[in-house]
Amino acid sequence: MTAFVGSLRATLCSPDIGLDLGTANTVVYERGAGVIISEPSVVAYAAGTDQIIAIGRAAKEMEGRVPGRIRVVRPLQRGTISDFLAAHALVGAMVDRALATRPRIAPRLVASVPGCATDIECKAFEQAVRASGARSATYVPQAVAAAVGAGLDITSVRAQMVVDIGGGTTEIAILAQAGVIRLSSVQIGGDELDEAIRQRLRLERFAIGPLTAERLKIELGYAGRAPGRAPGLVNGIDLDAAAPRVREVPETLVGEAMSEGINRIVRSIISVLERTPPDVAADLIESGITLTGGGALITGLAHEIGIRTNVPTTIATDPLTCVARGAGEILGSPSLHERLRPHADRLTRWYQSLRIGMRESYSP
Repeated sequence: MTAFVGSLRATLCSPDIGLDLGTANTVVYERGAGVIISEPSVVAYAAGTDQIIAIGRAAKEMEGRVPGRIRVVRPLQRGTISDFLAAHALVGAMVDRALATRPRIAPRLVASVPGCATDIECKAFEQAVRASGARSATYVPQAVAAAVGAGLDITSVRAQMVVDIGGGTTEIAILAQAGVIRLSSVQIGGDELDEAIRQRLRLERFAIGPLTAERLKIELGYAGRAPGRAPGLVNGIDLDAAAPRVREVPETLVGEAMSEGINRIVRSIISVLERTPPDVAADLIESGITLTGGGALITGLAHEIGIRTNVPTTIATDPLTCVARGAGEILGSPSLHERLRPHADRLTRWYQSLRIGMRESYSP
């Protein structure tokens, strides 16, 4: 009987959920269950009635393949909400799917917020999350969640650095004692690299879609020296012949297309390091830089950052889910949760600090 009551209590307890509402993907993590949802941040709805037709992977497969009466949108652009209707639908659907196999109990939730978000955009994030029915919601900088998800001890006196390269933004943070020493948010990520590949091929009079560009980035993209992989075959439109064609794309073309975006990311990291106090910089020589996010998987990027910054750089385990995993695990540490949670009387100041994009020695 006691075992049954304990089991019932565990089943009915409010779940702890971490939410990474990303430009490219939305990831939901539940403490004790791991990553339970990972879907593209894409929504399809009827243009006239706003009726939701598909969300996530099903909606992404519709991109470029639907009639004009259906809109396929990405609710977030460069880390900020650009379509409120789609964002509310996306968050609600993901939370519903996450809780579909258990009694519907309002969860406790920690959601990540990009450092480049303005006050209005932070409010939009809050509204989208609250519309999902969360019992309570806490908002932490995306880079902080990424650091926790990567296994970094952000309560340590010794400074540690994380770079989260997502679809729309790159978040750069130096953390110590559960506080932010430096925080910078750059509006460049995987989506911009995809577009650069598309534009580079268009210069050669060949048009490809966003999904094809993303595949080229994943399969042939690199930083630094070309690995020497075989060309990839892609389908597209020969713009001179105005007809579908198949062509080879060498990895050097993909690398050249991505080089400017990668250089901007590296320069942003260097800029943060140049403003770092000497003692903190000394810590980083030992603790290094940890890369998270989908961009961390670009071939050669960690090595390139390490060479150009003179700071050892490694890739986190399962970098794609670090933000959601970290957000969820923050709830598992009441002391850390309390230190990271902005109190009501300083919520406005916290949002303003996010907008600045570079915080000095501020612990919320």
